[in-house]
Amino acid sequence: MLNGRIFFKGNPWPEGHPIKKFELIAREINGDVWFAVELQSENYYSERNIDDDENSEYASDWEAPIVWGNFHRCSVSTDESQGFKVCAVPDYNKEFLDGFEVEVDTHIDFDEHEWDDFTFRIYLLGHDAVTKHKFRFERIDGGDLFRVIWTGKIALAYVGEYEFKYDFCADISNVPFPTLNPAS
Repeated sequence: MLNGRIFFKGNPWPEGHPIKKFELIAREINGDVWFAVELQSENYYSERNIDDDENSEYASDWEAPIVWGNFHRCSVSTDESQGFKVCAVPDYNKEFLDGFEVEVDTHIDFDEHEWDDFTFRIYLLGHDAVTKHKFRFERIDGGDLFRVIWTGKIALAYVGEYEFKYDFCADISNVPFPTLNPAS
């Protein structure tokens, strides 16, 4: 059974949020393996509700429980892109993936790029932006399941903040090894 949490450093829930759905899909594109990813959290307040009145003042929306409550949950995905390249098809197997690390969109920002240049889309406190992803894959007990550790940077673009100053980390266990599917 999938087990995981996503953490947003400095938000009102330092204990993070349970992950409701995580899909890792492997596809062949021009002789290479590419991963597509979809993550959805449970509602932000699913484990602990924070009573907050509308008159409370916070330094930013990031710290305000009422703002998080308005948007309910997070989703991050590669739905608008092909995902990211992993390796050549002949190299792809469970042994390769064990310990594999990859960085995605390490130099993508709004100074020189447009929305379409980002590999991932995020819905967090509205339609925000996410970049500087790092993934690590760890095989669990030599089997078919993996632990995925995923970090990245967030900009609250929905409210006009385009600086990637917020951190997230997702730690997901029991992720099945993604079987390679032909490109569609």
